Amino acid sequence: MKLGRVLVVEDEPFIALDLEAMLEEFGATSVFSVDSRTDALQWLATNIPDVAIVDPHVNDGICTDVVEVLTAAHVPFVVYSGAEVDEGDAEAFSHGEWLSKPTMPEMLRDTLGRSIGRRRLQD
Repeated sequence: MKLGRVLVVEDEPFIALDLEAMLEEFGATSVFSVDSRTDALQWLATNIPDVAIVDPHVNDGICTDVVEVLTAAHVPFVVYSGAEVDEGDAEAFSHGEWLSKPTMPEMLRDTLGRSIGRRRLQD
């Protein structure tokens, strides 16, 4: 699988490092990791990833605005979480594929593939 540029929004450093290693193994040309909504939005203001992995709950809030930017830019994304999101935020996250923490590499690979395939069908 060719992933290209990947944005990872994850505030737990060991999980972010684990994701980066798996993504590089899956063929990502570059991985940009941030630990906050603010940093993600700042990066997205001048960059468009090929795919993203987003923890909905990071240290500075819920990433609803991040996934809205990704959706508007037609970027496929995986919502990677160990917790549910509030009903009011669920709509924004419904455009991505869900994957529960923790995961195995093959599950992440399959979920990324579904996310990319789903976005291609919508375009």
